[in-house]
Amino acid sequence: MKVVPISLSTAEFIAKALPLLNNYYDQVVYLNPNQYPDYPNKPFRHLLAFGAVSAMYVFNDTRVFDSWKHIRNAHSTDWLFIYIAYDAKNSVEKLSNSQEPGIDFNAASFFIPEHVWEITSEGIILHKGNASVLISEIETNHKTEEVEHSPITLHALTSKETYLESVVFIQSQLEKGNAYEINYCIPFKGSGVIDPVKTYLKLNKLSPMPFSAYFKYSDQHIICASPERFIKKENNKLFSQPIKGTSKRGENAEDDFELLNQLRHSEKEKSENNMIVDLVRNDLSRTAADGSVKVSELRGIYTFPNVHQMISTITSELHSDYDIIDAIKYAFPMGSMTGAPKINAMELIDGLEPVSRGPFSGSIGYMDPDNNVDFNVLIRSIFFNSSTQTILMEAGSAITCYADPKEEYEECMLKIAPLKKIIEGN
Repeated sequence: MKVVPISLSTAEFIAKALPLLNNYYDQVVYLNPNQYPDYPNKPFRHLLAFGAVSAMYVFNDTRVFDSWKHIRNAHSTDWLFIYIAYDAKNSVEKLSNSQEPGIDFNAASFFIPEHVWEITSEGIILHKGNASVLISEIETNHKTEEVEHSPITLHALTSKETYLESVVFIQSQLEKGNAYEINYCIPFKGSGVIDPVKTYLKLNKLSPMPFSAYFKYSDQHIICASPERFIKKENNKLFSQPIKGTSKRGENAEDDFELLNQLRHSEKEKSENNMIVDLVRNDLSRTAADGSVKVSELRGIYTFPNVHQMISTITSELHSDYDIIDAIKYAFPMGSMTGAPKINAMELIDGLEPVSRGPFSGSIGYMDPDNNVDFNVLIRSIFFNSSTQTILMEAGSAITCYADPKEEYEECMLKIAPLKKIIEGN
């Protein structure tokens, strides 16, 4: 593999590269670990892929994983970059959506890239493609075509009153034993024009995360500041790292430590996390070698720029009867975004949320030539369709019997605030 040194800092290079590649190519993906070297089991690899040798999108949400296997079989030893919507749940279980979509997005998008670059401290590793000339063009480029932003106001599709009533209803269902926990979300929608690359760079500066991503597939753009991993495979070992438990940051060091301590000892947050750990253990066990499912870290506390989070790590060894696509299918969608038990939770979500989630709480990731994978959870994300000029984003929280409806609403507002600031600030 060729390594091309660059004269710019990584941030400067990406700020020049993304606008240029976005203008040149219909398929672009950028996975950004944002210098989180101590994240358990490492954050995303620092990858930039663009152009398409082959590309396929799936609109039928019941055919996502079959289509994925089809394209993988056709390109079994190549790089593959993937987006899957939450609605791919309908490919896993006998489920459907009763609501209209919040935004016009594919159920899944796949592309075999022309070029794959990995950004390192030594320079850019050219995993695929010969793009040394393009690297030089990026470094010397002083012009970037920016899209003029239109004024945008985001509207919550669920009012505070409806949200509070729905939480009370969810808790009545929990008391009846119809579920143990439900992840209930508020969608926000707006119309207008944004520059998706500029918006990504702003969001990443405001909220740098270990599973940050920019994904373009034709007119569909995902601008993501995710702190959460869905699933990773290294050799034959799988890792899943659900986040359940959130606290805001303090205004000073003393307040910040107190809030972190409150999160660490909160019975409500610990209960939420424990339930999702059990759910993920069950999901991984469907494709795991006997006795291989382990909890390697329970309720670890990690700090990010805007929040503290409670993260657990569950591991397994893949059974020889299954491949990694099977493992992802049977763990999808991620339990941290549904609740437990999963099917009951998803049915309740479908009846309560005003639009189908579409890309929100789906996933972006990659398969390398050795079938190692890494996928995030599409939260803290902005979804933009440049053809319809529609913007969608969502925020949610886990509802348990312990939950205070007003506090859960405030948690949703805390999570959505950086995204609203970026869009409405435009």
